[in-house]
Amino acid sequence: MRIEFAKRRSAAWWGCAAVLGAAFLVMLLFNVLTPLISDDYSYFLRFPTHEPVRSFGDIVQSQIQHYLQWGGRTLVISLNQIFLFLGKGLFNPVNALVFCVSVWACAKLAAGSRPVHPLLLAAVLGALFHFNPCFGAVNLWLCGSCGYLWPLVFCLLFLLPYRLALDGLAWTGVKPAAGMFFLGLAAGWGNENTSGMAVLAAVAFLALVRLFTGKFPLWALTGAAGSLAGFLLLMCAPGQWVRFEFAGSDGRGFLTVYSTRIMNATHALLLYGAWLLVAFGALYGLLALTRPGAKALVLPAVFCVLALAANYALVLSPVYYIRSFYPVLAMLVCANASCIAALAQARAQTARLLRGALAGALGVVLAYDLLVGGYDILSYYTMRRVRDEAIVAAAQAGEEDIATYAVFPYTRFCGAWGQPDIRRDPGNWVNVNMALHLGVGSIRAVEQHYYPFPGYDDFSNTVDQEMSLALE
Repeated sequence: MRIEFAKRRSAAWWGCAAVLGAAFLVMLLFNVLTPLISDDYSYFLRFPTHEPVRSFGDIVQSQIQHYLQWGGRTLVISLNQIFLFLGKGLFNPVNALVFCVSVWACAKLAAGSRPVHPLLLAAVLGALFHFNPCFGAVNLWLCGSCGYLWPLVFCLLFLLPYRLALDGLAWTGVKPAAGMFFLGLAAGWGNENTSGMAVLAAVAFLALVRLFTGKFPLWALTGAAGSLAGFLLLMCAPGQWVRFEFAGSDGRGFLTVYSTRIMNATHALLLYGAWLLVAFGALYGLLALTRPGAKALVLPAVFCVLALAANYALVLSPVYYIRSFYPVLAMLVCANASCIAALAQARAQTARLLRGALAGALGVVLAYDLLVGGYDILSYYTMRRVRDEAIVAAAQAGEEDIATYAVFPYTRFCGAWGQPDIRRDPGNWVNVNMALHLGVGSIRAVEQHYYPFPGYDDFSNTVDQEMSLALE
């Protein structure tokens, strides 16, 4: 019996390694094919100047000023500037690895101390890829990855010890307590709704640990304290208030403003998470019929509540940027995966069939997404390379005011989806910062190109507007 279990465990390990290895190679290729986009050019500069970053000291000074004058996302903006300073060649493999960590962490949160089944991992991968409304912007675009993927991974890794404590993890001593404090600090100091969710999750899991183990471990308390400290550093930054004042006031009444925001948040949830919510209802109902233990029933519900909290927390923001849906998606995926993992314990044959069916269906969808998304990513990369080389060549020929075209991708898998490209106004911040990076005088767009390279005088999407895919 023990030998058979060891064989199954080894097969599961190699199966998971194959899934993650394939995901890493695809994501590495996609990262390599994603050029610098919009805000990336801004973070080459020492805030709030147009002087380039030349040292780590410049990054420190830039972040101090950014914290005081614009926003509290110091950790993620520091990552932006560090990777831009060190080079995108380093960022590409590291970011691909971090995406794989996010896939594994979601599956591990569902499975707990049990080995992650390769089919469950494949289903999680397919769901995170297919249901992400702006996949490229939060997983490939350098600035977007540091701002959304990385904080989510910090949050998922922060929650793992709490989840494993429900299955018997027993850490003691000062080192785990200190480590969890700093991991909690990173989870709490990311972006607003992901980090707020991390604080709420820490409180929820503290209650679960107390309920199911009868203890409040020191590391669990210091972790929760760290997440709260990080969240306060994020939200209480002087720059947050500067940015809030910059956004201006809304002349509509209080009820009008917040009812509109609630409807926007609900619209986003139904638009991008409806199928996952339906799947959760079906899986949770099936799980309840098997009459599992209390823990198996509570965990999926907690993940679902965390998803709803991360979604409706954006009611406090004037704008619901669709990039902020990432933590909502991750928790919905964890909720569904937790149901599947619990069903595997209750009804092994049924769960095996269910895992295989979900992994197979999402695998087919994933293959289609990779084909369509890969074509768009490659096309955008080619067009940008042709255009940027033409801009540099024109500058070397002595042109000062360079007239060129804006490039517009077609699918959400491209890192440029929803990001502004150069505009008609050469004084626009995107134009100015890109011109500084390319070493040219000024740049302006006179038309907009789509693949395979036709030109259109249509400025309705990216040239004259901030196409941020936001619900206002």
